Parts: sequence; structure tokens; C-alpha cells
Amino acid sequence: MAKKVPKKVEEKVKEKVRENPYEFSSLKMVAIKAFGSTADRFSGSFESLRQALVNANARVLFRTYLSMAFFFAFLTFFATFVMTALFVATFRLNIIFSIFGMIIVPMFFASMTFFMIFIYPFSISQSRRRDIEANLPFALTHMAAVSESGAPPLTIFKILSKFSEYGELSKEADEIARNVELFGLDEISALKESAAKTSSSQLKDVLEGMIVAIQSGGSLKAYLVEEAGKAMFEYTVKREKYNEILSTYADIYTALLIAAPMIFIVVLAALNIMGGDLFGFTIQELMIMGTLALATLNMLFLTFLSITQPKT
Repeated sequence: MAKKVPKKVEEKVKEKVRENPYEFSSLKMVAIKAFGSTADRFSGSFESLRQALVNANARVLFRTYLSMAFFFAFLTFFATFVMTALFVATFRLNIIFSIFGMIIVPMFFASMTFFMIFIYPFSISQSRRRDIEANLPFALTHMAAVSESGAPPLTIFKILSKFSEYGELSKEADEIARNVELFGLDEISALKESAAKTSSSQLKDVLEGMIVAIQSGGSLKAYLVEEAGKAMFEYTVKREKYNEILSTYADIYTALLIAAPMIFIVVLAALNIMGGDLFGFTIQELMIMGTLALATLNMLFLTFLSITQPKT
């Protein structure tokens, strides 16, 4: 007997379907008609892109995305070719610059356009992976606490999906619950599908461990408690290592961006008293250059810290 879909779940899915980017816009249709056959011909060379789209949870077909990449690269080539031709005609450049501008420049910008579209799913996939793995220790602790009440896997993931604080992990949990409640998959099949699609190897290991525990008749509660303990231990170790690295960064910052500028100011003050210049620059020019360099280095240092800081 078919499982009846709850009204709230049905309304939620209908809303998602209305927003589903699988519905082809006119632009997508043009791209598929123009470059669909090209995408089919070269699809074997872009299998990594297919997997990246899956891991990024992109709601667009691989053939459509690859066709659009070729399409936008062609548009870029055409637009750059026209603008370059107008530039060459206006300034009447010689034959060498004309050939360079008419061929090399459009090819460069078209290649850059294709490359940026190509790497976008990989960037989204990596971003999702970092978000999932940053929240996984806390989510596992939550899951272990819920499982101690004897709740089944579906209930655990439904509860987890209600907490937006877990970011992409809550979306993964919501997809598992939706596959069971709406599409009629059993819990094990839903877990397998999510494990195959997720961009996080850590979450994949957890889901596969849950599958083994369920199929073997083991204790899911004991498994989740053990995994939560391991995840929190690894999280603590990573934070401690990062704090040690921060102390090294602090020493480097003190030496290069605090002590060195102070010495530089003292030297410039002494030179200003004696008069003259240094390496052909006046003292005022050196002060301006030093200030700009110091501000730039501080911004680069802050950017570096922001990039290397583990997400919490």
C-alpha cells in the first residue's frame, strides 16, 4: 500500500519544485540546441565536472551545464572579437597587433570564461564540504543525544533538519527525510543515496557506518555516541594545533609589521634631520610609500588569517 504523503511535506516539496532550476529557461534551451551535441561529444573529458555538480547539490543536468559553458565561452569570444575588431579599425594597428587582437585576445577571454564556469561547481562543493565538516562534531553530539531516547534514524534526521545552525548538514538531513517521506525510499536506501552524493568524506563515513549498524542489528545509539566522541576529540585537537600556529603568526606579525616599521620610522627621522634623499626618493615620498606598504601588508595578513582559519 502506498504511503500517504503528509500535507505539509507535499506543500514544501511543491514550493521547491516551483523553484527548481531544472525548468529550462529560454537561455538554457538555446545553449542546448547550439552546443548540446558538442557537450555530448566531449562529455567523457569532463566526468570530474559531473561528480562536482552532484557533490555541489546543483539542480542542473550535467549536459545542460556543459552546454551553457560552451555557449557562454562562444558569446565571450564573439563579443571580444567584435570589440577588438572595432579597436583595431579605429586605431589602425599594424598587421601583427591586428592578428594578435583578433585571435589571441578573444581566445584568451573565452577560455577564461569557460574555466570560471567549469570550476564553479568545484568551489561550491568545497564550500559545502568545509561547512559540513565544521558542523559535523556538534551535529553528531545532537544525533547521539536524540538516539538515546530510542528514536529511529528518520526522526533523528528530521530533528536535525530543523536546526539551520548546522548549515549544509541540516540540508543533507532534510533531503534524507524528504526521500523517505515523499519518495517512499526506505531509510537505508535514503542513507546510501545521501552518502553517494555528499561532498564530505567524513559525513559519508558516518552515514555508511549507520547503514552497517542498522543492517547488522547493532546499536545505532552506541555507534553515534562513539562517533560523536571521536569527532569532538578531533575538533579539539585541530583547534589546539591552530592556536599553536596562531602564536607563530603573532611572532611574525610582531617582527615584520610592528618592530620593522618602528625601526623604519626612526631611520627616516634621522635622515630627515641630516637632509638629503635615499635611493633617489625624498623622505616625504619614503614615508608615503612606507605607509601604503604597511597598510597593504596588514590587509594581506588579515586576508591570510581569514582564509586559513578553520570554520567554527
